[in-house]
Amino acid sequence: MITEKNISKTLGRTIKSPIRVGDVSDLGIDNTSFVRFFKPFFESLQDDVYLVRGNQITFLKETFPTDATSIEKLHKPYFEGTSTIEVLAYWIQQLDENQKQEFNRLSTITRQRNIATFLIEIWDDQYFVERVVQQGFEQDVGDFRVWKRVFKQATREAVENELFVDLLKKMAGLVKKIHPEVRKIQITSHFMRTISREKIKGENSPEGVHEDGAQYIMSALVVNRQNITGAESQIYEKTTSGNNEMIYHNVLQPGEFIFQADTGEEFTFGNDLWHYVTPIEPEDISKPGIRDIIGFDMDIMD
Repeated sequence: MITEKNISKTLGRTIKSPIRVGDVSDLGIDNTSFVRFFKPFFESLQDDVYLVRGNQITFLKETFPTDATSIEKLHKPYFEGTSTIEVLAYWIQQLDENQKQEFNRLSTITRQRNIATFLIEIWDDQYFVERVVQQGFEQDVGDFRVWKRVFKQATREAVENELFVDLLKKMAGLVKKIHPEVRKIQITSHFMRTISREKIKGENSPEGVHEDGAQYIMSALVVNRQNITGAESQIYEKTTSGNNEMIYHNVLQPGEFIFQADTGEEFTFGNDLWHYVTPIEPEDISKPGIRDIIGFDMDIMD
């Protein structure tokens, strides 16, 4: 498993904030069995309409700059679904044919997902897992992701099984090795599919280089890469000058993951880590390109 120590040696300077790059076999889980078991669950995910709504708002603001303030006032209610697309009709009706084509392209679903949240309690090196159903998902960040999003809950078949529970315990174990005193960890899982078609890139990180607002993340545990190029996972350090310097990059294959400190770690360890994943494009443009991953947000509760 690659750690921050290996990365430090390559860079020639010290990275103290925790990073783990490996595959599920490093966690004691058979890679082939893991990928085979979880791959079918990505066929029934919910369309991520929030990304589309954000793209639509951005496009209209750029197309009608003098109305940008008025459009932005509609952003949050439209994003959260308390308003419908009808509130944007005034501007949509003014688009010319080329602009309508671009608006329709931006309205294409390129992400699907579901979520599930768990509490892991640790007593005498025993791990106890309890599922907690949350009605909405918000991230402690400085962009649109701070607004409430409601995603379909993962099925019991997908996340309430021995293999997934074992994975949750192993991830909690990664955190416990860093913080031996930890007793309770909250982990939210995201089954997510990114889709790319001809002339439509699949954005894995539409917010750009970012943090997710959790103490630790598994930014991606890849389950499937199908007919795609791209999706290079990149880890950055935000320097004291405010620049983002890439310190690691890799195209993850099925069964591989990146675990890293995410938010607030600069005060604990000294390095401010961020991350990004490049878009995907189909190798054969006659077919969609697909990338399926499970992402995890992890916070120490006690």
